[in-house]
Amino acid sequence: MMQRRRFLHTALAAGVAAYTAPVAWARTPLPPPSGALLELFGSLRHTPARVFVAGPPAAVLVASLAPEKLLGWPSRLSDEARSMLSPQLAALPTLGRLSGRGSSITTEALLALRPDVIVDVGTIDDFYRSQAKRLAAQTGIPYVLVDGRLPESAQQLRQLGELLGVPERAQILASYAEQSLLQAQAVRAQWQSHPPRVYLARSADGLETGWRGSINAELLEYLGAENVATHPSDGEQDGRVGGSIGRISFEQVLAWNPDLIVTQEAGLAARIRESSLWRSIRAVQNDQVLQSPHVPFGWIDAPPGINRLLGLRWLTMALQDWQKGGNLGAAQASSTWQAGVQAQARAFCTLFYGMPSAAPWPPGALSWS
Repeated sequence: MMQRRRFLHTALAAGVAAYTAPVAWARTPLPPPSGALLELFGSLRHTPARVFVAGPPAAVLVASLAPEKLLGWPSRLSDEARSMLSPQLAALPTLGRLSGRGSSITTEALLALRPDVIVDVGTIDDFYRSQAKRLAAQTGIPYVLVDGRLPESAQQLRQLGELLGVPERAQILASYAEQSLLQAQAVRAQWQSHPPRVYLARSADGLETGWRGSINAELLEYLGAENVATHPSDGEQDGRVGGSIGRISFEQVLAWNPDLIVTQEAGLAARIRESSLWRSIRAVQNDQVLQSPHVPFGWIDAPPGINRLLGLRWLTMALQDWQKGGNLGAAQASSTWQAGVQAQARAFCTLFYGMPSAAPWPPGALSWS
């Protein structure tokens, strides 16, 4: 415990210094990024000073590493989310996104921003490679794809940090990521023989979920939980045929009958507990419904980026209570649980997002407030 406290104290101090220290950016030619996590399309001739992010996972990653280089957010942030960011990040405009099939910015508007590089984070496949190659050729703007898998969080930070010219900052954040992943692996080892069967409840009614093997449910599975949501085409492409998330019927949830339900949809855990329909589910009967906070960014996914490192620590705490036979519904109401989660959340938001030390938590930010 003392080692953990010393680590967080050191990391926080270094993190604050990284946000305030002046930086001189090199203007020398760069080689293509090394390692399998980054793929570069186009020619990157100098250290980028202006970064356009293609989607939310990239936005969180670049905001954490080099907030002064981020041109803006791909989608609108709530006032609650902005209050948990550094003033610099909170003031950034909404620019639109390029990722996938939901592009909301024109090529003309993108060129007008004069970015040095476009960064995209997530699943790297032929579709995204084709999109990155086409756009880099069309605009002349180098396009970087970053493999966004949770287990590679530390290397994502290090490799993109090198490319953006902030290796020292990247090392601080990568150390936090490595410790989070190691703690999660310890929990995973304890569940090898009897992993908890978990359902990830999404949307207002809880009947949307992330399929087993999808990036949306990756956090649960990394901790060793068994995701009950198998896609109807499971086995063909790791259960991801037809997308990473999908709608199901309540009858399907009933058939799966999970031991634990986890959600980051605001207020959904309370609605599930109070529903006469959901009371037939084992997790509800045993009060094992866990409400995840969701600001400034999702703790489980939405987006599935390095913001999940905080969710990993939060869920590690929860599953440690589970192992001891704890009641998760009661645990969330205890002052000890709340103080532990709040300490982890403030340390993370200060280190990664530059959250002002005196900033109050927005109402509802920690699910019980």
